[in-house]
Amino acid sequence: MSALTPEALLADYLALADDSCVAVLPHVLRITAELGIADVIATDTKTVEDIATATDADIESLYRLLRALVSVGVLLEDPSRSFRLTETGNRLRADAPNSVRESVLNADSQRAWLRGIDTIRSGRSVFDSVHGGDFFAHKNSDGDADRAFLRRMRERTGRLYGQFSSTPDWRQSDVVMDIGGGDGFMLERVLREADHVKGILFDRPSVVDMVKDSEHIRSLGERCRLEKGDFFESLPSGADTHMLCSVLHDWTDSQVVAILRNSRKALRDGGRLLIVEMLVPEDQEWHPSRWSDIGMMVLTGGRERTAAEFEILLSDSGFGLSSVTPIPGSYFSVLEAK
Repeated sequence: MSALTPEALLADYLALADDSCVAVLPHVLRITAELGIADVIATDTKTVEDIATATDADIESLYRLLRALVSVGVLLEDPSRSFRLTETGNRLRADAPNSVRESVLNADSQRAWLRGIDTIRSGRSVFDSVHGGDFFAHKNSDGDADRAFLRRMRERTGRLYGQFSSTPDWRQSDVVMDIGGGDGFMLERVLREADHVKGILFDRPSVVDMVKDSEHIRSLGERCRLEKGDFFESLPSGADTHMLCSVLHDWTDSQVVAILRNSRKALRDGGRLLIVEMLVPEDQEWHPSRWSDIGMMVLTGGRERTAAEFEILLSDSGFGLSSVTPIPGSYFSVLEAK
């Protein structure tokens, strides 16, 4: 989190609006991530010639890019035209614990944002009009986009609410199903946290097919089984605990109720549902959920919600909200429903 207030950040942003930085910086960061410059430099100091060779880039064009990155604190430059990463620049490395590389690379969403005004005028996501299919239909039809999305979600999960796995009491769980669990990053952490628990990873068929042979899934052996399907139609039975981690904000209220009702049908008697989401606060202070809410509106048609709004949706689906627990070091919370 920045030490600057949101108002100060906005003032700085507007001060830069008269030059090229505001317009160019997002593209420079994306190009930097795509070339893998931070991964090439890593913990060393590298000459511009070394970086150009490793990234197959023109030396002088690359130098001008690196010089601009120095000016915003991503890199430090030595007199010999050698460069090293700053703490901020280290976040562009793929292996950094707080990496934002995959998020910076998200060109699909950047293209949709160019039409974001259409969402404000129509009340509908513009992703379909830009990509020829809604957010998840696009992922189902484009393997590269789907793989990039999974990498982005893995990065985002670890960075934004990685401590979730140690937040609930898992002693009351025997079988945990992660609904829309992506590549299984969080389910694996839960199973490592609670060694008596077995897991079910449920997601779209294209996702399950991509991750079924991954090393971290194979390492879980018989403790984890994979199930593919559509959570708007039905969910597999057998679990006493369901997880929905940063899933429901992708969908409208009626779609959320459909998902929750299928969860209710599939849960064992007496089971519980754990929802991980950012909650919109009731006050008017700055909070990232309000900005994520605009992102969901433009990209997926979904929304971020208050705790009270979730309680209504849960009640409409046959659940009772029993607790809301903030995740340590995170803007996210765990809503437990039974």
